[in-house]
Amino acid sequence: MIEKFEKKVNTLKRKINKKALGVGVFMIFAALSIFAVEMTNNFKRQKQTAQDEYNRAMYEMVGYISNVETELAKLQITNTPKMTTTTLASIWKQANLAKENLEELPSSQNAMSKASKYLTQVSDYAYSLLKKTSQNEKITDEEYQNIKEIYDSSKELGSVMTEIYNDLNEGRIKWDELEKVSDEKLSDSQVATSVANIEKIGKTFQEFEGLIYDGAFSDHLLTQDPKSLSENQVTSDQAKENIINIFGSENIEYINTQEESSGRIDLYNFTVKIKEEEVEKNISMTKRDGKMYLMISDREVKEEKISMEEAEKKGIEFLKKIGIDNVKETYYLKTENFATINYAALQDNVVLYPDLVKVKIALDTGEICSVESQGYIFNHTKRDSLTPKISMEEARKSVNKNLEIISEGVALIPTESKSEVLTYEFKGKIDEREFLIYINASTAQEEKILLILETEGGILTM
Repeated sequence: MIEKFEKKVNTLKRKINKKALGVGVFMIFAALSIFAVEMTNNFKRQKQTAQDEYNRAMYEMVGYISNVETELAKLQITNTPKMTTTTLASIWKQANLAKENLEELPSSQNAMSKASKYLTQVSDYAYSLLKKTSQNEKITDEEYQNIKEIYDSSKELGSVMTEIYNDLNEGRIKWDELEKVSDEKLSDSQVATSVANIEKIGKTFQEFEGLIYDGAFSDHLLTQDPKSLSENQVTSDQAKENIINIFGSENIEYINTQEESSGRIDLYNFTVKIKEEEVEKNISMTKRDGKMYLMISDREVKEEKISMEEAEKKGIEFLKKIGIDNVKETYYLKTENFATINYAALQDNVVLYPDLVKVKIALDTGEICSVESQGYIFNHTKRDSLTPKISMEEARKSVNKNLEIISEGVALIPTESKSEVLTYEFKGKIDEREFLIYINASTAQEEKILLILETEGGILTM
């Protein structure tokens, strides 16, 4: 009897051991599977992180190369040591930044490395000229010819790199194919043969780190107190009444008051529905004086029915309604059947570029969809003296002799140090590229050069 019982116990133990073994094996297999999946996911995450970094580096590199190209174009018409030095410093720094981002990409000793060496030499050549002009020496005709050749090479490099970036961004090629593709696209380009044409010069980055070319006029700083506003505080109802006066009570379906906002400037906010328009407008009015600070609305515009000349007039008419008078159109951009026009204030026929207001107009009906008047509200005031100390003829002598002057006038422009300077504005052309040159109306020094870009979408400045 006892023997039978022991036999059953042993049989049961064997069954239990087999089950335990099976469970153990299953658990080990499951753990290995989970580990493998986790490793795969980690690899995918690491790969995605790396590709995100590659995308960032490629995007920034393309932007810096574009900046180098723009500054090289400007450099060909600079005519004073101050502006030449500033522009060279920008080329030197932008080329360095482009090279740094290029070296973050997954490429080896191929055409990409030649592009990197090319950017180094562009930077070094700019630095060699920078040292020269900082001692008030002028660039020679031979050096200007070198600059033109470097510009042509940089233009081609920018075009190729933009093409590669677009192919990567849109999935036509993968990052592991970059080396082969870049070899094919760059090996026959002008860049590959330009490396040996630029003399290698040593450099010290820290010495000129502060020499950075400032931005265009639309990037003026809005940190000071708004000059165009008085201390008169209006109520929300008064601000609403100003909106009614702008659009006409008969044209307004409703006005809803929204939460107020504060910050650089205190604002009343409203949503306004105009009877004949599809969407609401979001409008912000200043608490001081109750002026329109911002208006935003958007809708689909299927086709253009009015000309740019008509759009410009409609923009000026609307600006008069909101209390902004005596302005001129400076440049514009057309996208998706909208025109975004920048207007600058005028005083005594002097263009006041710090006092900018932007208007977005639908080109089907001429509807004023958006207004940004921050620049005007913060900067507009009557200037005490806008009389040049030198003549137009004297200023013209400071303009590069190769520039074919198309038009000229007087303009007040903002500076990087938050001040303003009176200048003569010369619009001109060289090698089919148009520029705006600003000559100090007191010292005859070059203050700024802007490259005019006439695209299918409009006229922009850089």
